[in-house]
Amino acid sequence: MGGSSSLLGGGHMSFPTDEQQQIQLELEGLKRTLEWTEIQREQLLDRLDLLRIENTRLQDRVEELERQVDGLKQQQPLF
Repeated sequence: MGGSSSLLGGGHMSFPTDEQQQIQLELEGLKRTLEWTEIQREQLLDRLDLLRIENTRLQDRVEELERQVDGLKQQQPLF
């Protein structure tokens, strides 16, 4: 029966094989994961920017307080 070979020829594209479906599902899953990780990356970069700004602000404050402390030390009478 030579007619059965048509099933193996890939002529029926409307009925993808289990393997094709599996690959398609995996591909869609990976694309979603990639989108999600891109979003996560953007959010992390935004947070990093905010942390850098906060870090700079804190460093400025520390330097300001250290100058105040030095000023107070110099004002103290040396007994």
